[in-house]
Amino acid sequence: MNFSISRVLPRFKHVSFLQNYCLAIRYVSANGHSFTTSYLINSCAFSPKAALAVRKSVNFQTSEKPDSVISFFKDHGFSQAQIRTLIQRLPELLVYSPEKILWPKFQFFYGRGVSRSKLASILSSNPFVLKCSLHNRIIPSFNYFKDLTHCDDDKVLVAYKHFQGVLANDFQSLIAPNVAVLRECGVPESNILSKLVAHPRVFGTSHEKFKRTVEEVKKLGFNPLRKSFLTALQALVQLSKSTWEEKVNVLKEWGWSNEEIALAFRKSPDFMKLSEHKIKAAMNFYVNTMGCKSSCIAKCPVLLSLSLHKRLIPRWSLLQALLLKGLIKKEISLQVLFMSGEKKFLYKFVTPYEDPYLLKLYEEKLGVSR
Repeated sequence: MNFSISRVLPRFKHVSFLQNYCLAIRYVSANGHSFTTSYLINSCAFSPKAALAVRKSVNFQTSEKPDSVISFFKDHGFSQAQIRTLIQRLPELLVYSPEKILWPKFQFFYGRGVSRSKLASILSSNPFVLKCSLHNRIIPSFNYFKDLTHCDDDKVLVAYKHFQGVLANDFQSLIAPNVAVLRECGVPESNILSKLVAHPRVFGTSHEKFKRTVEEVKKLGFNPLRKSFLTALQALVQLSKSTWEEKVNVLKEWGWSNEEIALAFRKSPDFMKLSEHKIKAAMNFYVNTMGCKSSCIAKCPVLLSLSLHKRLIPRWSLLQALLLKGLIKKEISLQVLFMSGEKKFLYKFVTPYEDPYLLKLYEEKLGVSR
């Protein structure tokens, strides 16, 4: 097969001619599928490195099939970036038949009221449903999830975006035993279904791990009747034992006791899903910048989830200005300062003083952080 180095070289804009030449030789000679690499680079705007990775999963000798696939996705509103993402995540798409494999699935989703733009967004991030059988997998799974949760059709696709098992696996056999465990321990049906739609991955956990984690949540004192029970379950399912221990050690470095950590988790289970970096940065600000006691943050762990640059620094800077001007003399609680909504915060800390400098300072701090 004839292969022109010049077809590849123009894409390598940031390296020398010699580097271009060596890269081209490498991709051509790696194995006999030089046409695939060239096509991915020139027609799909892949980098040489990305093209090599994709070529390990798919190969073709002519452009007929991949051209028809790319045209199909373009016709259905996919951007070039979305198409490139699709191919990276599911390379074999390039040799699918648009008429026989792709269009029937698109037709099904359109028939369920899913818009072109939403379908493009969902499938570009999670295309694996496109490799599944429409009649043996997608339609039964779609109907099962919708009938179980009573959600709108488009919400089924959103759930799939979060967890491909919703449509791409036998989701019914996977989640039914786990749902049964929650029903047995008294979790309200409405709570189960809401969590299933919003966070289906939680229910895709192996049954043994799921049962074990439910028992852990009960031992921690969570009430199955409250939504926090499932929030805690989600946190424990998602965090490995080693990750949990690492976060516990970070909190202990800031002086939290085991009892304080357990109490904080009961108050706000989500805070343990924060990254270690996020926890450290927030604690450093509260303790070292503001001079707060570490135990105060343990009593209100939701404070750790607030944005350092979009919430904490701008509001703290404004409070400092108010104190310097003598406009505020009484102590302000952390909850009032940082957890009030934007309108309420401005109404309480900016509007009453009719000082343009205060609003300018606050907006500047927000601007610096954006």
